[in-house]
Amino acid sequence: MILPILGGPTGSGKTALTKVLDPKRFEIVSFDSRQVYRDLPVGTTAPTHEESSHIRHWLVGFLNADESINASQFSLWAREAIKDITARGKIPFLIGGTGFYLRAFLMGMYPVPNVPKETKDFVLELPLEKAREELYAKDPKALESLSPQDGYRIKRALEVVLTGVLWSEVSKETVGGYLNDYPDVQVIGHWLDWPRDILYERINHRVEEIATGMLAETKEVVSKYGSNCPGLRTLGYNFALAFLNGIIDSNTFIEQLAQSHRNYAKRQITWFKKDPLLSPISFEAAVQLYTNIDKI
Repeated sequence: MILPILGGPTGSGKTALTKVLDPKRFEIVSFDSRQVYRDLPVGTTAPTHEESSHIRHWLVGFLNADESINASQFSLWAREAIKDITARGKIPFLIGGTGFYLRAFLMGMYPVPNVPKETKDFVLELPLEKAREELYAKDPKALESLSPQDGYRIKRALEVVLTGVLWSEVSKETVGGYLNDYPDVQVIGHWLDWPRDILYERINHRVEEIATGMLAETKEVVSKYGSNCPGLRTLGYNFALAFLNGIIDSNTFIEQLAQSHRNYAKRQITWFKKDPLLSPISFEAAVQLYTNIDKI
């Protein structure tokens, strides 16, 4: 079985490219940890009605904004989707920007324990330097494999250590992983690579398009679930909340929203560059490839 995979930063046109796929042969399994929320289609730039009508998208818009999600559960759902797709003689096409979820699904995860919410919240609020100090005090070997500026992984390691388990031990090998279970799968993997200035222009334009709808979504979600629900921890909604609460003006809202998306895109690019399963491809080359992928 072939397994096409398309990653890429926000604003790179991943979902738009699904229009060139033959829906009789392919279905999309989305690897976007934020498009799972049915209440937030605008701010997460979920597939439009036109896009989802052309070809089926799995794992999009099926959770309420007050529900949480993690990579382990997401991987199970992805397996179920792929099983359904292949059982009907179609090919699953993995697409998305959440590189961590994609890697966890394909290669497996560290066998870490469940971390209590209060522990996650405590670590989340720590400054990076403080988190690094705490981790060094409890598991100094853990820092040997972590970049000093990698706040996400340092805090993730600290969460685990605070449960009484050494990160340096559980991070020695992964368990699970789709490709480990199905080694004969042929991966066709790429990530969309744009010149940085053009990508940022695309992001700025997108932010202008989604800003008004994003504010409306935020109001609705706050009225249903409150301002602290998991869905509103999605990129940019903190600025929508700040605007609605009168803390920032509309110009600042747009500026901060655009900057946060550009910063996120930069982190995504760094991640995908390091992924050995994915090679860079231009948007135009990707259109050409996926237009003809039905011949494989």
